[in-house]
Amino acid sequence: MSATLTEQCPISGNAAKFYCQKPPAEYYITEGLGLIYQKDVPTVAQMAAYADTQYAAGAYKNYAGAASLKIDTFRRRIRLLKELGARGRLLDVGCACGFFIEAALENDFDAYGIEFSKEAVALAKPEIQKRITIGDVNALREQGGGQFDVVVAFDIIEHTQNPVEFLKEIGQVLRPGGWLMLATPDTGHFLRYVMGSHWPMLQPMQHTYLFSKPAMKLALEKAGYENVGVRNADKSLTMDYLLDQLRLYNPLITGAYRVISPLIPRALRQKSFAVNIGELLAYAQRQA
Repeated sequence: MSATLTEQCPISGNAAKFYCQKPPAEYYITEGLGLIYQKDVPTVAQMAAYADTQYAAGAYKNYAGAASLKIDTFRRRIRLLKELGARGRLLDVGCACGFFIEAALENDFDAYGIEFSKEAVALAKPEIQKRITIGDVNALREQGGGQFDVVVAFDIIEHTQNPVEFLKEIGQVLRPGGWLMLATPDTGHFLRYVMGSHWPMLQPMQHTYLFSKPAMKLALEKAGYENVGVRNADKSLTMDYLLDQLRLYNPLITGAYRVISPLIPRALRQKSFAVNIGELLAYAQRQA
C-alpha cells in the first residue's frame, strides 16, 4: 500500500482518502463527492492488452448472445432521448455489436457507431457494420465525420484516463445544443456500501474512475455541458443472464443458483425484467 493515504481529487480538487487496494490498483474516494478512482491509472497499452484477452476469450460473443435484452434496454433510453427533444444524426461511442444503432434506426435516428474492437464489430449485422467506424472519437474527428445531434456513450467513461478530457473530446463531434447520454457504474448504489472492496465494479485493469451522481454532474459541467440530468439506470435482464454475469465475482451465489435452478420453471428463469444493478444514467446538452 502507498504511504500516501490522502491526496487531491483530480476532478473536484478536494481531499480524497484511501479507499481500498485491489492489486495492482489503489483506489481513492473523494469525501462528500463519492468519486472513486485509481491513484495510478494503468496505461492505455496495458488496458488494451487486458481487453484483448477478454475479447479473445469470447466476451463479445456472450454480449451478442443477449441481443434482445440489450435492445430492450436501449429502446427505453431512446424513449428518454426523444422526450428530451433529441432528433437527427446520432453517434454511439463504444457501440460494440451495434445494438443501440439498430434500436436508434428503428426510431428514425440516422445512427452510426465507433468501436475499437474488430471482434465486436464482426458480430454486428452486415447492414449495421457499414455504419461503424473502427477506432475512437479522435479517429472519427480526424476522418472528418462531421458533427452529431446526439452522442451516447454507455459503459465507457469508467475506462478513461481523464474523464473530463474525454467529455470535451465528445463535445467536439457534438453540435452546440446537442444531447449527450452516458451510463456508468454508480458509487452511490447500496451494493457498493454493502460489498465494500468486493464491489464488482472495482476492476483494476478496466475501471479507472467510478462516479456518484454528484460527481458525474460535476464532470459534465466542467467539460462544458448544461441542462445536466442524472438518474438511476436500469437494464433488461433475466435470472439466468444475471447469475451468469455474477459468476466471476460471486461463485458461491452462482453455484447455489445452479443447484436450485432446475426447480425454477424455465419460463420464469428466462423472463426479462428491468432492474437497477448499480448504474447511473446521465444526460446533458453541449453549451450553445
